[in-house]
Formats: sequence, structure tokens, C-alpha cells
Amino acid sequence: MALQADEVTTVSHLLQYDSLSGFLAVAAIDSAVSIPDEAFLAGLMDLWHQQLRACVILEALVVRVATLLDDAAVEWRLTKGAAVAHLDYPNPAVRTFGDVDLVVHPAHWDAAIEALLASGYTRPARALPGDYDDRYGKGATFTTPDGLEIDLHRRFAIGRFGVTSRMEQVFESRDSVVLAGRSIPTFCASDRLLHACYHASLGGYRYLRALRDVAQLILVTGADWADAFSVARDWRAEPVVASAIIECWQRLQLDTAHPAYQRAIARPISRADLRALEVFRTERPFRAKALTAIGAMPVLDVPRYLWTLVSHRD
Repeated sequence: MALQADEVTTVSHLLQYDSLSGFLAVAAIDSAVSIPDEAFLAGLMDLWHQQLRACVILEALVVRVATLLDDAAVEWRLTKGAAVAHLDYPNPAVRTFGDVDLVVHPAHWDAAIEALLASGYTRPARALPGDYDDRYGKGATFTTPDGLEIDLHRRFAIGRFGVTSRMEQVFESRDSVVLAGRSIPTFCASDRLLHACYHASLGGYRYLRALRDVAQLILVTGADWADAFSVARDWRAEPVVASAIIECWQRLQLDTAHPAYQRAIARPISRADLRALEVFRTERPFRAKALTAIGAMPVLDVPRYLWTLVSHRD
């Protein structure tokens, strides 16, 4: 396959927008794709190497944060980019990432926050009033003294499909990766798939790379997609997994005979769920996404929830 001259502009946009430089660079090295434009090829390799250097810096940050959280007896998991790169791609250099994502066990959320703040990490965005984090929040972003970001997750999402989650379930099993000689806890394959589906359906900056992770986990890793559906059913979030798989299969033009796709298209999605998914798909502001939770929470919780959102400014 050769990259044509009239495709360079489109491909360049995708490389920047979807952070896909590693996939194309490795394909060029392996001669799966021919790139006659030498200037474009040189720029591609330079971009990929920049992203790889950033990944090494972030992995060093993971090791430092692991020490802080383990010393504080916090149960946590490395997730998303750094985890799937090492566990689900035969060549981790293909799957670059731009930040550190950690999920903290609900019972240890406060201890994790305290450990990071005590070590000089800052939380640029103020916490919402009261117990919003514990009851409804997705998480918090922290910044290191040298400007690196750590996304600490309390849930996989805000809104309709976040408030019904029971995050304790995804801590019942684990995998791990080794960074700088240290064992780093991650989710098992089916829970990595569950989080990848949440990111593909509901996450900001989901784009092609998020869909690629869903395909990689199902088709290469062999993650138990039926188990991901099972947990999602317990969380009233089957539409999240179904919509992620459907979009993944359609946009990447995969074989629709696969049982995961057939399971996804067989699952009816209610109008309320479709409306909520569309809010996230169209990248609406925080408050609009958070308001999708109203129909999924106990009626008595709604007034306090609305008051909290009114006090928050996007």
C-alpha cells in the first residue's frame, strides 16, 4: 500500500488529531505502507519520536506516583493508554499516550487525594461542593511541579452512565505491567475493554485511537467481551459497550459477523440512553453531560445534585 500525494494532508491531520503516528511509523518501517514523500516521512518519524520521549517521561511519573499511593496503602489501577500499550499491543511503541490515567478504589479516594497534595501535586480545578466527588464525580486532574498531568479517576464517566456504576467490581481482579522494575497494577483484560468502551462512547478526545483500542482488546488480546457486557448490565450501562463496539466495527470496517458486534446490535437502546450518548458524542459542556444523570438517580438526590451543578461554571 502506498500513501498517495493527495492523501498526505488528510493523513497529517489524523496523525495530529488522533495521535496515530506510531501506527503509521511502524507500518512504514515494516514496509506495510510505502511513503514516497520523504519530507512527510521524516516529519512522521520526528513526531513519533517526540511522542515516545513523552511516554517515557510519563512512565517515570507513573513509577513515582505508584510509590506515593502504595506507601499510603491506596488500592489503584493504571488504565487507558499506558496500560493498553504494554498489555494489548505486541509493540508498545505503536500506542503512544499523552497523560497518566489512574483509577482509585472508592474506599481510598480521600487517601489518594491527600497523598498527592502532600507531595506537592496541585489540583488546578476546584472540587465541587459537598460530597460530589464521592457520589457523582468522575475524578480529578493533578499537575506535577514540572507541569505533567495525572488524571485520577473515581468513575469511568460522569452523568447517566457514571452514577450507576459500582466501581468496586473492577477491583476484584487485576493484571500488571513492570516499569523500571516496579510492578504496576492494571485492570484485567475485560475491565480494560469496559473502560475502553466508556472512553470510546463517552470520553473527551475519543476519536479513532479510542476505537482502535476497543478493536485491539477484542480481536487481538481476546478480552472477554461477554464479561464486559455483564458488568455493564449490572451498571445499567450496556448501551455504552454496545455503542462503542458498533461504532468501532463500522468506522474501522471490521467483519460484522463477529459475535461481539452481533451482540451489540442486538441490544435495544432506549431513547433516553440514545439522548445521553449523543450529548457525549457531540462534546457538550460539562454541565450538559452531568445533567444526563438526572433520570438515573434516586428522585430525592436530584435537588442537591442540581444545586451542585448550578454552583459550578463550565
